[in-house]
Amino acid sequence: MQIAANQSYLLGLFNSSNTDSNGIISMDLSSLITGGSAASASTTPAKPVAPTPPWNSTQTTAQASAAVSGALAGHSLVDLNAAQLDLPGASADYKKLFALYQGLNTLQDIAQQASAKGTSSLGQAQLAKAFTSGLSQISNFIDSTQFDNLRLADGSLSSIASTKLQVPKAATTYVTPTVTTTPTDPVANYEGSVQFNISIKRIGVTYNVPIDLTNMGSQPRTLANVIGYVNQQLAATGVETRFGSQRTAGQPQTLTVGGKTVTLPTTSPDQYALKVTVGTGETVTFSAPSTAGAVYVAQSTGDPNPDHDPTTNDSTTQQQLLKFQTDTTNVDAPPQIPGQANFVDGRTFADTLGPEVKAVHATQVGSDGSVYVLADVTGMTDGQAIQGTQDVALLKYDSAGKLLYTRTLGASDTATGLGLAVSADGKVAVTGSLTGGLVGSTDGALNSGATGSFSSNTDSFVTLYDASGNEMWTERRGSRLNDQASQVAFGADGTVYVAGSAQGQMPGASTPIGGSDGYIEAFKTTTTGKPQATFTQTFGTTGQDKPQGMVVNGNSLITASVEDGHAVLRNYDISSGAPVLSSTRDLGDLQGGSIAGLALNGTQVVIAGTTPNGALSAGTVTRAASGGTDAFAASISADLSTGPGDSIAYYGGSGNDVATSLAVANGQVWIAGQAGTDLPGVDVPGQGGTSLPAVGTKDGFLTNLNVATGTIDWSQRFTGKDNMATPIAIAAAPTGASVLDRLGLPSGTLNLAESQQLTAQSSLRAGDQFTVKPGDGVAKTITIDPGETLQTLAQKIQRASGFEATVTVGTSLAGQQGLHIAPANSRMTIEIGAGTASKDALAILGIPEGVVRSTVANPAGASVPGDGKSQLYGLGLSSNLNLDDASQISHALAQISAAMGVIRSAYQGLVTAATPKSATPTAATNASSSGPVPQYLTDRIANYAAALARLTGGQ
Repeated sequence: MQIAANQSYLLGLFNSSNTDSNGIISMDLSSLITGGSAASASTTPAKPVAPTPPWNSTQTTAQASAAVSGALAGHSLVDLNAAQLDLPGASADYKKLFALYQGLNTLQDIAQQASAKGTSSLGQAQLAKAFTSGLSQISNFIDSTQFDNLRLADGSLSSIASTKLQVPKAATTYVTPTVTTTPTDPVANYEGSVQFNISIKRIGVTYNVPIDLTNMGSQPRTLANVIGYVNQQLAATGVETRFGSQRTAGQPQTLTVGGKTVTLPTTSPDQYALKVTVGTGETVTFSAPSTAGAVYVAQSTGDPNPDHDPTTNDSTTQQQLLKFQTDTTNVDAPPQIPGQANFVDGRTFADTLGPEVKAVHATQVGSDGSVYVLADVTGMTDGQAIQGTQDVALLKYDSAGKLLYTRTLGASDTATGLGLAVSADGKVAVTGSLTGGLVGSTDGALNSGATGSFSSNTDSFVTLYDASGNEMWTERRGSRLNDQASQVAFGADGTVYVAGSAQGQMPGASTPIGGSDGYIEAFKTTTTGKPQATFTQTFGTTGQDKPQGMVVNGNSLITASVEDGHAVLRNYDISSGAPVLSSTRDLGDLQGGSIAGLALNGTQVVIAGTTPNGALSAGTVTRAASGGTDAFAASISADLSTGPGDSIAYYGGSGNDVATSLAVANGQVWIAGQAGTDLPGVDVPGQGGTSLPAVGTKDGFLTNLNVATGTIDWSQRFTGKDNMATPIAIAAAPTGASVLDRLGLPSGTLNLAESQQLTAQSSLRAGDQFTVKPGDGVAKTITIDPGETLQTLAQKIQRASGFEATVTVGTSLAGQQGLHIAPANSRMTIEIGAGTASKDALAILGIPEGVVRSTVANPAGASVPGDGKSQLYGLGLSSNLNLDDASQISHALAQISAAMGVIRSAYQGLVTAATPKSATPTAATNASSSGPVPQYLTDRIANYAAALARLTGGQ
């Protein structure tokens, strides 16, 4: 027979063992062979005080497979009847612990099978479903099971719970990019004619402080000297605002040598930036007497496939935001700063976005001179965690390229941002597509909440933000099949118009025409602040139709779409509140090309795109196609009628050139895209055109194309990281460049205020939830409301806890605010639980699930619960564990393993409490060991058991 040693019995033997004068421990092990029925002549071994735990037996592969099969078949993971005790009269606590341990063991088996190679996608899905169900069963078992001598919580234990989400307080300083690395040397950007104005408003009075650096005379224009000069002018006015400098110390270089990290002396120089400290109660605005045109370019740089192997993920691509000064009539071109990569004339800055920014889809310039960027993000961005695998982020920058705020949508699965519009009064609308949940949206989507064949299909959404970046409303609409909203525009009355494509019937629309149809719809904001759809209309052909542009011109809504390969414009009369098609114009076959955008230019509309067809039906050809595929821009009447003013100009070289974006501002037409081989440069009157040679392997281009004459008024070719660049979206600002760019200062008013709303500072959405349970009370649900702040949330938590919790808002030295939850006194406990999977707020707030409690030291010096009740154990299991990917599986396995360790600790606590204290030894028998068993002795006991098995040959 095979001997199974009872762990508590072995521990009892240890407690009855003797130690001789040499410190050698002796035990009577003969009773092990007879199962504990025999005793030595001199010592009677202790009887078992606890049943043998399930972890004393090694699980076989067949047992693990059977457990997983049972879970997949819907059997309960936690089965009290399956938990066997081999000690009559043992406490029922052991049975409950063993059942829970076996449930966790099965959950571990499921996760391990999901990580095994060769598991099919269907098998993965089934395992993931069984895992989620099992995790819920374990949580329910813990919540509903009463123990006699211990307490369990499925979350963690802490004495204070704090939010990881930090909300910044309003800043009082503005810091520019690096100005210099040598503060004692003149700064190149400060040379020449540098004039600007600082306007400071305080208590209703505006003070204008003109700055002209030529008044410094022969004094060197170092950073310190310029700061001193500016502050003299500010002090003379009597305002508090001051200029200063901020130093960033150079960073040491580290190398790994022989597996050890070696720190070398600092090799990078210190960096110095200009800092503006705004006076109390003062508002600061910067302006310049002379301005120039500017264009912002969002581009992708880097090599998407360095090893040329499509099966590997080694992309080095990154997203950038660039600013170009496009004329030097009134303002000198910005000089190159040493160390700038891939600099070209006219480039003001090139900011590399975070690695989490997967793609940029749109850019727009606001009336305040700021630039908005619509991007897809796959991880934490600007300190904000996302809820799903990909979310939409709205990024707002000032004219100097400084990020002012980030707003994430908060989709629970995936979302893509496609369309962006900014109204004259500063409101922002974004559109796109999403799958999964979107809490708090006004839901008109037929896919929403679907669990069958439609659950993975995309829905359209549109979100409206106010001028401060706070979400006003989000509308989700869609058919049962895939659809997306790709275009958005504002009407003069604030109506939000949307265009998109759908494979099925949109809510409120007519029967689908066939294939993928275009659709348009409109939303008004009601007096209660909610969106109201006023119309939805489908258009297109029986083929594949895709809207790629939309503008609103008074009572006309104009769309541009690719329909069966043709570029088609439609004009709808929307004066009655419902769209009436008034005209359609087919520009011809794009022959595999695309539309890059549609924009208004006075009484004309401009459409841009890519085609190899040099004979599109858009009027007079003012610049002919050059071969391959070319970019084009066509200008036609906004009513789509044919007239003598219609014209089209092509732009490109002999290779394949692709237009990716269009912007029109102040009568100028701007196109950006991907360059082929040769490209035409600026047309010089009387001298012909210049040429733009290649600068990298894959270049981008930006050009100002005069469609009426066919001339090129400005053009630039550039590259990026790995000699590759692809412009994606552009936005033009007719007066966006000035000498302020050289100083790193923004034009317009410094807006240092930060929204305090949690939904603005994170991907939390109104409607997200979590629970708070005071002591033995009832758990209460806390719901995030629109406009929720840390202060209002603190009040909610305190009330929900029955005031058994003390909740405060603290501020760090860095000016970041966070929430802190602690028991009101040592006798109180507060349990914090997650909301439902699609509405859980805890993950974004960063508050851990579990129990917040106080501990005290008992007479023996051990830490015990402050409420005087039985010992409390926290398993540390998160309710959002999943098997979505390899990293999540690894995380789940780690948490489950730790939880199983807690169960073993709880068992040992019961064993220790049930073990009788040893009698006081006499000198004749030496000292008998007692108390907790040291780890080395526990290991030795295990070796004894293994030795006995070998001695008896397993019989």
